[in-house]
Amino acid sequence: MYEKLLMKIIRKGVGDERTDEYYTHVTLTGIFIRIENIGTDFRRVGDRTYNLTKTTAVNTLSRAYTSGQISLLDMYDALKRVQAQKSPIKDWFKVLCSGVLSGSIVLIFDGSFWDVIPGSIAGAVAFYVYVKVIGYLKAPFISEYISTFVGGVAGYLGYILLNGQSLRLAMIGAVVPLVPGITITNSMRDIIAKQFISGSIRFIETFCVAFALGAGIVTVYYIVRLLGGAL
Repeated sequence: MYEKLLMKIIRKGVGDERTDEYYTHVTLTGIFIRIENIGTDFRRVGDRTYNLTKTTAVNTLSRAYTSGQISLLDMYDALKRVQAQKSPIKDWFKVLCSGVLSGSIVLIFDGSFWDVIPGSIAGAVAFYVYVKVIGYLKAPFISEYISTFVGGVAGYLGYILLNGQSLRLAMIGAVVPLVPGITITNSMRDIIAKQFISGSIRFIETFCVAFALGAGIVTVYYIVRLLGGAL
């Protein structure tokens, strides 16, 4: 029913089929659609990710349909293929980029080159653990906590073995790849646009993720201090 309602709304948008009145409401957790004399449907949104490649593909299909280059059924089939697409970027390359990003942030925070390596190790390990853990754990924010904890441990070991100068920078490296930057930006955008419900939800989600990231690093500091390690 959801697909039929959506197709009717799309037809109305380009003038293929007239519908007297329709309502749509989208939140982070669900999509509501109602068309007069037809009915109402609700589709719950479970997992949410940000994939700019798919966003670009959907926008391209939308423009092609409105310009008459493809039919509605062709666009629907193409959207199904876009939904099923997997990222062409391999996980190992993402881990490598995360390490480079973390090391670069260490330099931006006025760290030495001896701090770059522990920071890079911490960031790469944290992101690798996140990619592996998020597929198994359904509990929200636990994967971020575990990832930063393991990444923090790896950063501390790198700091000790390589005689790093700042443990704080190594811990920052573990957090950087998992900072919800897009969520923060979208929450502020929604609030400024007076979309207070979605903006508040995004802000709360951002706060919980940030708390989980910080908790993982604090746990590493606590264990190191408890065991009498160097800080």
